Amino acid sequence: MSPKSKPTLVWALYASSLAAGLTSFVGVALAYLWRSGDPEFKAVYDKQIRRFWMAGLGWILGILVIVATVATDTTPAGSGMPGMGYVGVLIIVLTQLWFGISALVSIVATLWSGNTPAAPRSVA
Repeated sequence: MSPKSKPTLVWALYASSLAAGLTSFVGVALAYLWRSGDPEFKAVYDKQIRRFWMAGLGWILGILVIVATVATDTTPAGSGMPGMGYVGVLIIVLTQLWFGISALVSIVATLWSGNTPAAPRSVA
């Protein structure tokens, strides 16, 4: 397995969350697992973990906006979601798009970069 395969797999799982949202949970679990065993890519795994939690905060914010909108709704029953609820949905959609597209960009950057973190050299 090439040194770039593990970080690329995590990015691919993040990107596939655009279609199947639960793959990002598998990706972050692998990033946590491989972070301690692969010190030369620790910074990459830290970035992946941080990106996952930032997206989680976006989702929480969107859900809180929707819940607050529903809780304070004074429109007649059956009139649809109040306008502010759509803002919560928009926050969630934009967060998910940012998460998936930034993962796709990171995959391309990882695959096109000729640079991999240098392995420790032994003195022979």
